[in-house]
Amino acid sequence: MPCVKIYLCSNPEDSVQERRALREIVFPKLRDHCRRTHGVDFRVIDPYEAHSPDDWPSQWTKLQLLQRCKDTSAGPYFMGLIGQQYGSASLPEQVETSEFQNILHACQSLQLNIQKLEANYRRDENVTPPSFCLLPSQQSSQIDAIRDVGTCRNALEELKDVFYASLKHCMLEGSIAAEKAQKYFRSDLENDLRFVAENFSSSDTKRCLCYVHKIINQRKDRQDASSDQMKALCDDFLPKLVTSCHLEVYTMTTECERRQGYTAALKQDYIEGLCLQVFTDLSRLVDCTVAKYTAQPGDASSQQASLCQLYSQLYRIERAEEQEIKAYVKQHNPKYPLVLTGGPCSGKTVLTAYCATQVKTWLKSTAPVIITQLLSHHIPLVLFLNSICSQIADCYDHPFDKCTRDVSQLKDAFVECLALAASSKRPLVLMFDGLDQVLMTEGLQQLTWLPSCLPPNVKMVISTTYTKSGTLATLKARYHVSKLFLDLSPFQKSRCSHMLTGLLKSSNRRITSGQQLYVNEALKQCPLPLYAELLYRQVNLWDSETEVTEKTLSQGVHNNIHVFLNQLEAKHGQELVCRSLSLLTLSRYGLTEAELTDILSCEDDLVSAFISPEDPPPYRLRFPEVVVERLLSDLEGFLVARFISGSHVLFWVSRHFQLVVLKRYVVVDPIDMSKEIHYRLANYFSGRWAYGRAKQLLLTPNANMESDKPATSDAVQGKFYIDRNPYGQPWEFPSKSSAKGVVNFRKVHELPYHLTLSEKLEELCRSVLLCFDFHHAMLKGGLVQELISWLEEISQVLMPRELRLLSCILRSSSCVLQNLLSEVPLILQSQLLPFAWVFPEMEGYVKQLCVENVRSGISMVLSPAPPVPHTSVRLPGKNGSSVTDVAASENGTIVLLFGDGSVWIWTGMSLEQLELPHGPTFQWASVRCFGSYILLSSCCKRLFLCKIDTMLLEEVPLLNTEFHQSSNVSVDGFLVFEPHIFWWYKQDHHVFMYTTNGDTSCNRSLGITLIPSTGFITSISSSYDGQFIFCGQDNGNVSVFDVLSNQSVSAISCPTKRPLVGLKLTESELMTCIDNVGSLYVWNIQSISSSTLQTEWFDSEDTEEVLNVDFEKNNHIVLICKRQKIILWSSCNCTVDDQFHAPKGQAFIQAFMDSDSHFLLALLEDSPSLLVWSLCTGQCILNLNTGGTAALKYLKVTGQHLSAVSASGMMTWDMELVRIAALTPKTGSKITNVLLVKDSDSFYTTDDGEVVWKWSAHTGLIEGSFMHHAPVTAVAISPDGEYLVTVASENIYVWRTVDGVNLLRITSGSVVSHILITPKGNHVVSLSDEGLSRVWKVPSGHVVCSFCHSLKGPVVSPESTFLLGLQAESLMAISLWSGYVSRQFPLSHVLAFYPVAEHPDYVIVITLSGAIYSWRMSEDTICQRFQMPEHLLAQTVVSQVSSDGNYALFNGLQSDINILDVAQGRFCTVNVNAPVQHTCLDIGGKYAAYICGSPFDHLNCASDPCVRFVLTAIQVSDGRKIGRFYLCRYPCAMSMSDNLNIYVGFDDGSVGIYAITDTEEKVSATKSKLMPEERRQQPCAVEMWQPLAAPNHVWADYDVCV
Repeated sequence: MPCVKIYLCSNPEDSVQERRALREIVFPKLRDHCRRTHGVDFRVIDPYEAHSPDDWPSQWTKLQLLQRCKDTSAGPYFMGLIGQQYGSASLPEQVETSEFQNILHACQSLQLNIQKLEANYRRDENVTPPSFCLLPSQQSSQIDAIRDVGTCRNALEELKDVFYASLKHCMLEGSIAAEKAQKYFRSDLENDLRFVAENFSSSDTKRCLCYVHKIINQRKDRQDASSDQMKALCDDFLPKLVTSCHLEVYTMTTECERRQGYTAALKQDYIEGLCLQVFTDLSRLVDCTVAKYTAQPGDASSQQASLCQLYSQLYRIERAEEQEIKAYVKQHNPKYPLVLTGGPCSGKTVLTAYCATQVKTWLKSTAPVIITQLLSHHIPLVLFLNSICSQIADCYDHPFDKCTRDVSQLKDAFVECLALAASSKRPLVLMFDGLDQVLMTEGLQQLTWLPSCLPPNVKMVISTTYTKSGTLATLKARYHVSKLFLDLSPFQKSRCSHMLTGLLKSSNRRITSGQQLYVNEALKQCPLPLYAELLYRQVNLWDSETEVTEKTLSQGVHNNIHVFLNQLEAKHGQELVCRSLSLLTLSRYGLTEAELTDILSCEDDLVSAFISPEDPPPYRLRFPEVVVERLLSDLEGFLVARFISGSHVLFWVSRHFQLVVLKRYVVVDPIDMSKEIHYRLANYFSGRWAYGRAKQLLLTPNANMESDKPATSDAVQGKFYIDRNPYGQPWEFPSKSSAKGVVNFRKVHELPYHLTLSEKLEELCRSVLLCFDFHHAMLKGGLVQELISWLEEISQVLMPRELRLLSCILRSSSCVLQNLLSEVPLILQSQLLPFAWVFPEMEGYVKQLCVENVRSGISMVLSPAPPVPHTSVRLPGKNGSSVTDVAASENGTIVLLFGDGSVWIWTGMSLEQLELPHGPTFQWASVRCFGSYILLSSCCKRLFLCKIDTMLLEEVPLLNTEFHQSSNVSVDGFLVFEPHIFWWYKQDHHVFMYTTNGDTSCNRSLGITLIPSTGFITSISSSYDGQFIFCGQDNGNVSVFDVLSNQSVSAISCPTKRPLVGLKLTESELMTCIDNVGSLYVWNIQSISSSTLQTEWFDSEDTEEVLNVDFEKNNHIVLICKRQKIILWSSCNCTVDDQFHAPKGQAFIQAFMDSDSHFLLALLEDSPSLLVWSLCTGQCILNLNTGGTAALKYLKVTGQHLSAVSASGMMTWDMELVRIAALTPKTGSKITNVLLVKDSDSFYTTDDGEVVWKWSAHTGLIEGSFMHHAPVTAVAISPDGEYLVTVASENIYVWRTVDGVNLLRITSGSVVSHILITPKGNHVVSLSDEGLSRVWKVPSGHVVCSFCHSLKGPVVSPESTFLLGLQAESLMAISLWSGYVSRQFPLSHVLAFYPVAEHPDYVIVITLSGAIYSWRMSEDTICQRFQMPEHLLAQTVVSQVSSDGNYALFNGLQSDINILDVAQGRFCTVNVNAPVQHTCLDIGGKYAAYICGSPFDHLNCASDPCVRFVLTAIQVSDGRKIGRFYLCRYPCAMSMSDNLNIYVGFDDGSVGIYAITDTEEKVSATKSKLMPEERRQQPCAVEMWQPLAAPNHVWADYDVCV
């Protein structure tokens, strides 16, 4: 981020306490103000911050620092503190030759010690103009001889006396004009002020502040000789600046008592006032001058433009290749890219950047679109292509889905983006520097994402190295016809020499002709711009007397970098240079200046050197900014600031500096400091020492002194805790100007990177990857792809299942999460909560989500069956090639063969290409897996063995047999029992045994043995000890081979003589054989030579071919899969346990059991779905939909993973997540109604089938099912929950709910349309639209009365007295005792009505005209309440009513919720902005809930979010939203209980329970159970309660119709 950088000008002699107070009190507050309000850094450069004057910079260095502050500050840059003392003048660092000669003559005339001047000043002809220069203290012969500090300073004062006495004599003589001599008498304070006034414009001085302190009545112990100069400065110079330049000058006056003078109390009052004034003024000036700055992370184009501008400034030597690039860009329609090649330091990046900045000039008439990518570090291809496509689409105003994609999709998107330019008048120029830096992790080594021919109007310039990663060779192979390959020619020595001369001239220096000879020779050996720049840093320090030899200048860039670093160490100290450059080099994207100072402030050994040995350590201490600024000033040119993710970070323009720094400071054999440095950086970006957390500092007697200085008894020592005051590092910075925070991109980018490289993976997982604030910041910053990459990368080594689950959820909902940040906690919570209990490590993350969601107002009490997240990727086959063979290992690794000869490995998270032997492309015949081995057979009769953990191919030597001369080379089977590997081919009589690990006892020459058999081999198995191999054959025989003796020992023959497709041996020495039609034989093989048939099973009528066989791990169950059915055979009972038939019109293609044999998983032919059955209940309990239309072709179940392959992609599920979804109780059909019972744990659901289901709300389990002979059309539950009344066909069923007994089955003689139970629960009203309607007692079935009225919307009155309903728009009340119409609403054209539960005598009535009345039935009186709006008259179907009658919920428009408020006389509409699916109202009338479509439909994105509906709760009185919860399945029914629990039935037959929590009203949610312990166990079959076989009660047809 930009920085407000202020130079603090003062006289160090009388501002010590003021500056210290500002550092400790004011500047930290200003840093916080700048960060919070403007998003910028804040630094103050105080040249006198070091306690020792020896560490203060020279006057020339101070002016340099002042200039840097002015050039780089984003706001104010100068603040002056002027006290009572003018300050002494410093010795001039440079005096022109003529003036110095006059001073020497004057010194001689005055008979002063001329040797002092001659010993400390030396003539230098390399300065322009030639001058006498003050020697550094280490080069002064006199001062260097004095080791005592005090004596050294006295000698310096004597030198000053001699110089100024001689200068004054020159002024008197007139040899030096007074005007010219005056500059030598000015103090550093005045020099700084005059530098601002004379070199900066008036607009610049408006960003300056100056404070003058005047003391009245101060006692003067001595007369200051410079008081006149001070008076002129304050009374003359500064007022003129105020007038001419509008400099802000503030004068503070302190009046003293004459006797006491300027006391310490007065000084403290002044300091406090100064601090307050400075904070106020600087805050105001910052607010006025600093533009509001907000980081824009995803603006790749602006970042690249900034980088181009930086590199183009380094283009100091013109290249002939520039004209060739210009000519290429100006071509109308080049067919191929222009490829630039060159070695290290050849200038590829600088040339590419410069040309990118010139393209608009070259094509100014066409307004070209320029997309650049200057790659200085490795970048995944996914991120590279995503960035390019996004920039092109933005430039051409074309929509682009930025959601996470795989490489195949991005390839297509890149082609589409190039087509945009072809159809536009604006040409597209792509410039890719360092294409070899793109990580081809997806295996696209052939650069197939590059177009084979560029579309019209598209130009592409690519630069790469000669040999790195084979990129150049690949480009030449891809564009073998093209001649557009440009090799950069070497730089000419003369041009480098000219560059060096220009650099020297810019700093007013030159070198002698003798020195030039050696420089020319060095440039001849290494004519590179970087080398010339490094030479400049050396020769710039040469004076005319410096002796230069052929050994003075080192050859090579790296050697000269070492020389440059030696210079820095000599000037700034080795530790500071080492620490600073190591930090800068090991940072991911670089460090800002403020960050570097912050980190150095936490380095105890560095910061202790700046603590005064006499004073106690301050409670707040930072590393001096001026020290850092001086170091960065000397690094300028090599270390530059670039714009990344909203910050200006320092980075090396040449990677060679990184290499040298790493070798010199970081990895010094045998010590590698990289992990420690990375962890220091991680501590900083984690904010470990921020927010006032004091860091321990141990001061020893020599800790704050030079090592060669003796310790004194007064030196401060001990253990101190000091606040280093680094910036706080939240994931998002709070912003005063906005309710939304600003993402801290520095922490987001750097912290996970440094924790990874410091190998603090546990801390990385817990504090970063499982931190919701980190996820929110990444999503807000548009870094969802990087977030997913972090999760997937770390999941390979730690917390694999937890991180993969998060990755799957984020990938599937990436578009939604990025566009609706406020909904992120809710969306993640809805998808993660059902699985959270499985992963204890996720507990903290889930709590964070709940804290973020504390105001949501709705919590999940019981989870429905959740969708199972899965990892998927598109298959990468090229040129339409498809998968030819698939195999899977036990650990979930899947190997795919493609028709183009490529082999890909799917690890569950990523798809990687297997590196194949060099040579012609292989055509693979087959692949097989067993254990941790892969066996590949090629069509050219070669075999390769690969171990999965190493991914290294080893060719297997083959025997020269007749078989290997045949055409059949496809391996049919593969078995490993180390050290032996067995395989066989299709239609072959032999099994091949290969011995690994050098054990060739079976065949000393080749390590291969042939195992012959009488028939074709169809299957093999081994004994548990590996001694015997059992070979199943196509003739039904099993041959047994002894591996140790290499002999066939026995043969077993199955009766049917059919091919054996499966063999399985158990530890109990039993062998199970399965033939190709599913016949099963169990042999006792305790005696190999005399095996006996123990059990056989076959179905003579079922001759369908077996597709596959699976054995349960304990060998208790055998699965046999055929097209139309799956057979489970129990080896314990020797019987068929169960059979599963394919759905009508479909067929199975593959089936497996899970590792625990709880579930059966099957693929259907031409179907994208994967079905899961419960082996316990035999019910299909889960349908794993892949979200696509491609049919699944291959399925594999391993320990923790379920993997499937389709023609277009790969999918992997976590089996534990599948188990959770499968164990969640569900009816299997969509729920159409949910019935609740007051104060009961049970509830009931219907699904338009023949069953009514009874559930337990506590456990979430189905307690039983009420079976019927026909579909249930109506259902009612008594208020006490004792009886359940159902209607199926023409029968009415009365059930006792406790034990499921069917008490009555009544034949009514007519179709019953409605069933109502009176509030008292004693009577039932069965309504028929065509026949008799009856009122009868429960449970006896005795008819009380009957009537023939057909009523619309019937309701029983609260007192169980009347049946209310509409007939021909008339509202009538029928007596439940007589069947007569006892009351009728006096007005006709009734539209809707509802009784009031708490006032049973009243009914609210709505007429067709919109008038709302209250009807008192006992007195038959009506009272009009108010008139409804006309536009709502068509939407007045009452949905639910509160018990007090004050509120009624109406089914309104598709996107509206309508609430009638009778008490207030108003009709309210709550706009939902989405189609409303279901509504309900709590009985108390306080809250309403509704389910509507999700707000994601308008998002045009590729991702398929799992959350499609939203459950929302509102407060009825004012429409305030209480909360919402996202639903992951299609809701079909909803009800609300008295305790504010919302029951939602879903399309898969599961039920979710959600509780309303209103924090403002202190309404508490029910405690979440999510996955109760009872639901975690494998469910048994649900108890089915059967109905009576025949009716036991018949109503006579002659019942009187009243």
